[in-house]
Amino acid sequence: MRRKTYETAETVRPMGEALPSVIQKQARFYYVDHEGVRLRVMLAQSPLKDPRGSIIFCPGRTEFIEKYFETVEDFLGRGFTVLMIDPRGQGLSDRLLEDRLKSYVGDFQDYAEDLAFAADSFSEDLPKPHIVMGHSMGGCVALMSIISGALNPSAVICSAPMLGLYDIETRLTEWFIRIFAVMGFAKRNLPFQKQDGGFPVPFEGNKLTSDKVRFEKWAKYFATTPQLRVAGPTFAWIEQAMRAMRYVNRNASQLKIPGLIVAAGGDPIVDPASNRDFAAAAGINFKVVPGALHEVFLERDEFRDQFFDAFDDFLEQEGL
Repeated sequence: MRRKTYETAETVRPMGEALPSVIQKQARFYYVDHEGVRLRVMLAQSPLKDPRGSIIFCPGRTEFIEKYFETVEDFLGRGFTVLMIDPRGQGLSDRLLEDRLKSYVGDFQDYAEDLAFAADSFSEDLPKPHIVMGHSMGGCVALMSIISGALNPSAVICSAPMLGLYDIETRLTEWFIRIFAVMGFAKRNLPFQKQDGGFPVPFEGNKLTSDKVRFEKWAKYFATTPQLRVAGPTFAWIEQAMRAMRYVNRNASQLKIPGLIVAAGGDPIVDPASNRDFAAAAGINFKVVPGALHEVFLERDEFRDQFFDAFDDFLEQEGL
């Protein structure tokens, strides 16, 4: 198969832990080269002889494939094959600046084209129908990839997609960031970021999840594996993020496929109202998980289960 021509990629496990048995059995990791950028990709094949379809997943900012092993197992258990990518500039994909910790991208469309390239590269291994998914930044990228025509799946599902950020999208902030980027600060980090050095924030007061066990599993990666660390966003990343959000929101009506947006009701990072407004403008399904913080996939079961109930109901409704 086509994937055998690709370089095998490593996986990272904190403190030498073994891979989860399902991942070890079903998943393979590869490097693919897209226009000079080496991207790490995971292909986890459905355990079914007749797979239900494929999920093409883009993680959020600072995230990496291993963070989603539990969620991948959920998808595999539902009969799907899963393709997931480390976005450029994070995980074990190529970093874009000499300082590996800096969160930088030249254009969000690069993320979208990378996702489409990975899906095309492994197309022989991805049974249809295709469902494009993403969380936070990855949700914005997933929607951008479809609206721009880079991908043409059967449906799209996003968790807390980055379509409106608290404390960022004011005219004053936008002009401040744009001016500083033009003045030569594009590759410099925004000041006063809590993830300085790429180390995990403390659980107490974190904005991601109220589940301490899942939080600590995530934090252990950053605490023990320096090659995964990503610090705060650069001026360029924020500028491109705002541009991408405007593009996706402005073109919501161009999303011509079924979709589901799941917002985290207690999200302190992405404004749930932005998710609701996009879903209404696009004419797609919307669900809010009351009380959940930003990372629904890392949240307590009572919140996480609500996401998967909405996921299952949507797929049944659409015959997928």
